[in-house]
This record gives sequence, C-alpha cells and structure tokens, in this order.
Amino acid sequence: MKAEHARRIFQLLVLGVLIAVPMYSQNPIEWAPSRIAMGELPTPRVSRVWGDTWSFSFYGVSITHPLAALEAVLASRVLYLPLILSALLPLLVTLLMGRVFCSWLCPAGFLLELTQRLRGRLWMRRRLVLIAGDHRYQLLVFSLLLTLLFATPVVSAFDLPHVVGRELFYLLTYGTLSTGGLLLLAGVLTVDTLAARRVWCRSLCPAGGFLSALGAKRLLRIGKKVERCIFCGECNRVCPYGLRPVELGIDKDYNDKDCDNCGLCRDACPSGALYYRIRR
Repeated sequence: MKAEHARRIFQLLVLGVLIAVPMYSQNPIEWAPSRIAMGELPTPRVSRVWGDTWSFSFYGVSITHPLAALEAVLASRVLYLPLILSALLPLLVTLLMGRVFCSWLCPAGFLLELTQRLRGRLWMRRRLVLIAGDHRYQLLVFSLLLTLLFATPVVSAFDLPHVVGRELFYLLTYGTLSTGGLLLLAGVLTVDTLAARRVWCRSLCPAGGFLSALGAKRLLRIGKKVERCIFCGECNRVCPYGLRPVELGIDKDYNDKDCDNCGLCRDACPSGALYYRIRR
C-alpha cells in the first residue's frame, strides 16, 4: 500500500473531525432565533467534545499538542498536571516517529499538498521560485519569549493547522470567518502555489520546527537499500523539503532531521530501494 493513500485517510479523518466537532457542539434547531424570541430558551449544556489539532478533548480524555502545552505553561507560569499529562501521548509519538503530525494529521499540510497538484496544472509551469532559509527555530524562540513576557499565547495565533480548525469553528458556528485567519491562509496557499514549495513548512512554521527538534533522534525513519538504487532522482523530485533522499546511505553527512516520514520518496522509488525502518 502506498504511504500517500494511507496518509490521505488520516488527513481526511482529521478534517472530518474538525468539521464534525463544531456541528456536534452546537444545536442550531434548539437555538433558532424564532424560538429564543418567543422565550423558549434551550437548556444550557456543556459539550463533552471540543477542540482541534492544538488541543482536543473527547469525553474527558484530552490530547494536547506539546507546543500548546509548553506555551500554556509559559503564559500562565503554572504547571498544571492534567495539561502536562494530555501532552504525553503526542510527545511520545513524536519522539518515536518524528514529526508525523505534519505529514499524516495536519489539515494545513493536506491543503498545501493540494496546491502542489494545482500548481502542476497551471499554465505557468515554470513558476517563480522564492528562496527562503530555515527561520522556524528563530520564530519559535521569539514567540515563546513573547508568550513569557506578555503572558499571552503567541504561537497559537498563527499556527496554521490551529488556524484551519479555528476558522472552521467560526464558519460552522457563526457563519463567518476571521479576517486575520482568512488572510493568513490565503497568503500561505497563494505563495505556495505560485512562488515556493511548502515554504511555510520548510522555513516559517514554529510548531513544525519544535516537532523537528523533538523527533531528531526518532526510531522510525526512511531507510535505503543502496544496492537497489538506480539514481534516477525521482525521490528528490517529490520530496517537499528538498532533502535529496538519493544521497541516503551514501553521504555520511546526510541530515534527515526535517523528514516528516510522509513516504512520498518511498512511493516514487521505481526500484523499491526506499522503505520505512526502525532504527536501533
């Protein structure tokens, strides 16, 4: 089975959850304006399912992005044990499997992959190329310092997958979108389509940089059977981060810290030289 097909299943499941949660937590029939105008107020209730990719709760079981937990601790200056415990599972997954959230679960990553397909069908095949360095770690440190100084979460304001979940909540609950979130999403998608491939993920996303640092020593990696490699370069062509997998197993200085185990190189390899492996 191709890794891309399995990833699409997980990505669509996450996107479905982001759509279903606000629809489940609201009750438009009970809160109909005509009933409220007649004084028929519904019984207040607290939904037991809420959240998005930043923090999610399902009937008392909470899962929190490790960076969201760190940012909450810095903003409140309080170590809240339930919050720390809710981040343990995503933290463990990242330590063992790397930044798989970015490739297998992130709704923004799913949208950016769609722009890659769109770019291939545009009339401007030879698109503009925007060269950008890796500034994720500088943005991460700067954002966390602002969070600590002003006691206000900063990364959550522009974390792209959180913005997607937040905008879906606004749209399905209030029938509107926030100007800031809409401009950020439109800007990133436009730049990614016309000027740079995955520039947000490669150069600007502080949450992605945080997960890359956590998963640098991960166990699950892309391995290579060098004797099978025919050096066709197809793996280099499809890698969204320009990591040049063709050099894997040959160049001793090859650094795959930013690899998110998407498996695109594995799927594209015509000789089956690339595969998932567990590093000892």
